[in-house]
Amino acid sequence: MHGITQFAVWIKAPSADVAVVIVTSATLPQYMIDRLHVAIDEWDQVAYLAVKQAAALRADWLRDGSSPQPSAGGYVCHASQLLRSVSHGSFLLDVEMGTDPGMTWLGSVCGHPLRVVELGAIASSTVQMDRQVEAVLSATRCLAKSVLQARGVI
Repeated sequence: MHGITQFAVWIKAPSADVAVVIVTSATLPQYMIDRLHVAIDEWDQVAYLAVKQAAALRADWLRDGSSPQPSAGGYVCHASQLLRSVSHGSFLLDVEMGTDPGMTWLGSVCGHPLRVVELGAIASSTVQMDRQVEAVLSATRCLAKSVLQARGVI
């Protein structure tokens, strides 16, 4: 893991080839975080960001003027710092538990396209969590394929 800010941590930092950034809450069950990390570990086109404090990260971004351009005083909000290494054609895949998508605003930080995967309630068994992880991976594969096709890689 690569700690970047007090608000979020890169579970897998983006490479130059990144096509999709999976974004989850750090409160996701550790089992699911680990399963996602293992599944994408060798996949250069996928990065993984776990947000520890979504509301505070959003408030920091709003304080900075909600602009992808650095402020006149030189301060760059934490969300911009986190996402500046992600190429503009890359998707953010916002993985939401429950019914209130709390991180969809991240697409506006640097202008990345964003998609949401709603998993519903946190699963109570590893079998159910494995199904939820597979739903995330399925959406990731679909988005990565479209980005790679657009780049002429496949």
